[in-house]
Amino acid sequence: MRLDENQKRVFNEFRLNKRASKADVSLKVNLTHPAVTQIVRKLCESGYLKEDEEKRKGPRGQPATIYSISDKNIFVGIHVGRSRFEFVAVELTGNILKSVSVAVGFLQQEKLKSLSQQELDHFLAAEELSGRHIVGVGISTPYFWEGWQSLLPPNNVIDQSWSSDLVTSLFKVPDVDSLIVENDGSSAALGELTFGTGAIHKDFLYVNIGTLIGGGLVIDGTLRTGTHGNSAALAPFPVAQSHLSTAQSSGRPFEPLLRRASLYSLTEHANRQGLNLDIASLDTITCAATIQCVDEWIEDCSSALAQFLIGVWSLIDIESIVLDGALPKVVLHKIVDSTLSHVQSFHTEGIITCDVKLGELGSMAQSIGAACLPMLSMLGRPPTMNSDH
Repeated sequence: MRLDENQKRVFNEFRLNKRASKADVSLKVNLTHPAVTQIVRKLCESGYLKEDEEKRKGPRGQPATIYSISDKNIFVGIHVGRSRFEFVAVELTGNILKSVSVAVGFLQQEKLKSLSQQELDHFLAAEELSGRHIVGVGISTPYFWEGWQSLLPPNNVIDQSWSSDLVTSLFKVPDVDSLIVENDGSSAALGELTFGTGAIHKDFLYVNIGTLIGGGLVIDGTLRTGTHGNSAALAPFPVAQSHLSTAQSSGRPFEPLLRRASLYSLTEHANRQGLNLDIASLDTITCAATIQCVDEWIEDCSSALAQFLIGVWSLIDIESIVLDGALPKVVLHKIVDSTLSHVQSFHTEGIITCDVKLGELGSMAQSIGAACLPMLSMLGRPPTMNSDH
């Protein structure tokens, strides 16, 4: 069931307030009580709302019936990255029923193709999803699959036929009302807008440090993907050459941000020192050489991010920069602190800066954001705490 505008208005009141009566909602959306009653009945029948067992006692008359978001309908998000699959099933409240990540190795495209439907079928058969109705499916995937050839050894050529259209064709999900594909940076930003900092900020730039680096731009509570769908393409942003001892200079005055602020650049720095990193455990490492390696990368990454932020603030006036990614939170905190310290070394006259804060979804941002693609298409954008109400 795709909701009309009045149904979206009513449903979004429940998204904002969690629990409410029909009378409460009627006052908020400026619809008559009979109209709201009819809409709430349809939303209950369609699996979007449910009637709570507990009623609200009032000073006069019958106790009011209270309604809340139902857990019957779910949305599935699929992230097809350059090094992994990720699947997530999300309830309308944002509660994650189940998530699975499958590592396949950097740009192992044949492995991605052979495992795609098999892994999805296995995920959809999970006990946690039993009895739930999959309303929509979203897929997040890199915008330029054929790009960044410069990252790879000369003999490792990327298959030029690999594209978002091919990614879409890998998955068959029967009986879904909506399937939408978006680039992974924008998807992650949409996840943050829907279930993260979007609750308090309507204007922010989202930065995701993953295998490479990407992001998304949110203005006035809406994801802005641009004319070609490639807004906030952070990876190619030009920054000064790396200061790392292991860095290989291109001989050019600038290099892409991704060469200094990405998990790829971190693992390359470690590999060239003969170190093997477990990204998920960077907050618990005890080896002195590994700690030094990570600290060196954080310093270099942060210096580049500071240059990037100056560029951002020169172009757009926003409430917040939201930084997140696959790194542990303690490492991300260090990056933010170091980045803000480096900003102080720049001439910032005439620039209005903003807060830099951590995101709330971590490494699952792309898959959660993918699930949000059909969710927002069908239900409308999420209400915010500072919306006019």
